Amino acid sequence: MENIKKQIAFFFSLCLFFTTACVPKNIVDDLSLIQGSVFDIASDTGAKKERVKVTYVCPIQRKGNKVQVLEGYGNTVKQIKVSTSLESGQPLASGQIRITLFTEKLAKKGLSSLFDTLIRDVNIGNLVFVGLLEGGGNGEGQKLLSGKYNTSANVAIYMTKMLEHNIKTGVVPEDNLQLQAFRYYREGQDTYMPILKKKKKSIKITSMALFKKDKYVGKIEEKDMFLFKTLLEKSELDSHEFKTKLGYTIINNIRSSPSYHVYVKGGKPSFFIQVKMKARIQEISKHTNLENQKNVEKIKKDIEKSLNEDGVKLIKKFQSLGTDPLALGARFKQHYRPFKLKEWKKMYKDVSVKVKYTVDITNSGVIE
Repeated sequence: MENIKKQIAFFFSLCLFFTTACVPKNIVDDLSLIQGSVFDIASDTGAKKERVKVTYVCPIQRKGNKVQVLEGYGNTVKQIKVSTSLESGQPLASGQIRITLFTEKLAKKGLSSLFDTLIRDVNIGNLVFVGLLEGGGNGEGQKLLSGKYNTSANVAIYMTKMLEHNIKTGVVPEDNLQLQAFRYYREGQDTYMPILKKKKKSIKITSMALFKKDKYVGKIEEKDMFLFKTLLEKSELDSHEFKTKLGYTIINNIRSSPSYHVYVKGGKPSFFIQVKMKARIQEISKHTNLENQKNVEKIKKDIEKSLNEDGVKLIKKFQSLGTDPLALGARFKQHYRPFKLKEWKKMYKDVSVKVKYTVDITNSGVIE
């Protein structure tokens, strides 16, 4: 019996050895791992039909933040990757891609085909970040990905971490490729994405791009990004500054939650957006006695007034651009069975949308 056990163990070990020996070698060091890419219009090809230019960035293994930057041209993304690999000393792999950017020039023409390609690529994960690259002229992707920055991480990881922390506690809404796809294909909503800009030795999120279907039509300026996020989703934000009658006031530990109410009369909707916000006063520019509850109440009222007025202005901007990032159309559809997208688009610019912020100052802290 003991001999039989030994024979079985020996046979199993032998099978394991040969099985392991037959597994194809696939070591990270033998691949060029694409971690970031920039899509642009190939303006210097001389072709009648505009082609796509893609700039890839791959980290150089065991070289810190050093990277290899490759460019390719073509009519399809798959073919561009094939032709670009002719310049690489190792096979290109897209399984580690963290971020994909489109130039503003390309986004204004429409991203439908490229967006569809990204979503359908099984090698690209759903958590990839997507955004626009601000700036004009040719070679923007090359400049961005080849730049030297004040960071120990390579450029793709640097941008990824920047977006991650600004989504978690900053003014960038929750976002990734999966959410982009949901918004893009959802009836009654338009998508949006962050805009990044290369500076001398850093990269900055400057604004949010607004889309009408697949075309870039406008943007939310930096000063309104806080407002947009609070209207859009339940948020936890670090801090924000307001101008009040008692001085410039910074509130922090912000907890914000919007709720949407839809009213339909005669086939036409109206909307009421209520946003509840809790925060504490962190700093105020003028000496103010915050132990006096009347002063705290004045600050609260000024903040609410500012948010209410700016909220309405921002929504009117969306309506004038014909873009619906707040998904008012989708919310209307949930409350109205005969909903037709074509009719909704005609009425959208004149729809009544009211906004009311309620701010609760939970703790004023020790300021001055």
